[in-house]
Amino acid sequence: MSELVRRLMLERKLRNNKGSQLVEEGLLLGLSLIAMIILLSLLSNIIATLKVTYQSSEGALDKFLIEILGDDLDALYNATLGQITNGG
Repeated sequence: MSELVRRLMLERKLRNNKGSQLVEEGLLLGLSLIAMIILLSLLSNIIATLKVTYQSSEGALDKFLIEILGDDLDALYNATLGQITNGG
């Protein structure tokens, strides 16, 4: 009888040790998943901000070229295009 009790106690102790390891691994996996989601959302926000910044800077450059250079840019473009099409 005491042998049976000893076996049951040993099995219970082994089962508890395995269970605690599984719980610990599960918690670590969950924590790493949350950290990865946070990093991906930060990266997504940074990329979206860079995209908006690029688009607004592209529009600002177009606006600058049109407002500041205006007719001079057209004359320069036509003269350059005329030189290329007329062969020099």
